[in-house]
Amino acid sequence: MKLHPVLVLDRTYTPVSIFSHKKAFILDLLNKCEVLQYYKSIKLSSPTMDYPAPLVIRIPVLLRHWQSPTPTRRAVFIRDNFTCAYCGKIVKDNNATIDHVLPKSRGGTWSWTNLVTCCNECNQKKGNKLPKEAGMPLLYKPKRPSGFQIALNRWRKKLNREFLEALSLYGMIVDKKKLPEGSR
Repeated sequence: MKLHPVLVLDRTYTPVSIFSHKKAFILDLLNKCEVLQYYKSIKLSSPTMDYPAPLVIRIPVLLRHWQSPTPTRRAVFIRDNFTCAYCGKIVKDNNATIDHVLPKSRGGTWSWTNLVTCCNECNQKKGNKLPKEAGMPLLYKPKRPSGFQIALNRWRKKLNREFLEALSLYGMIVDKKKLPEGSR
């Protein structure tokens, strides 16, 4: 079954995450959320009934519970859209590496602002040097993403027109050039 994205708002109506429509439906059944908007084109079916799939839900927590994602290997790849920070090449999960902008041997830490996605070739070429020393400037500056930014990047290939319209209603603008063809 194809999963569809659901915009999750905190109790102040701030976008905080993206869930699947199935998870949102279960939260609604358990009275753990309030459904603010339903998909027009997507239904959940049981043997006896069809139910509208949630599109936007509100959960009773504040943003601070969702603000600080930790920099895991996978989260860094998702933040960077699997794009090498030095050559711009899209890398597959099994060929992606993590590079410390300031190398660990020089005091570099495992933090959002010091980690970037890197292809194997660029990581070996840079080695134990700073980007400037290696003649490899960064194509983007690494920064700490919000939990919502990580969720949006994780779901970007599954975004649909109805979801994008809901995002814009809550003040979120998505660069449609960065989305896959089927989602526009």
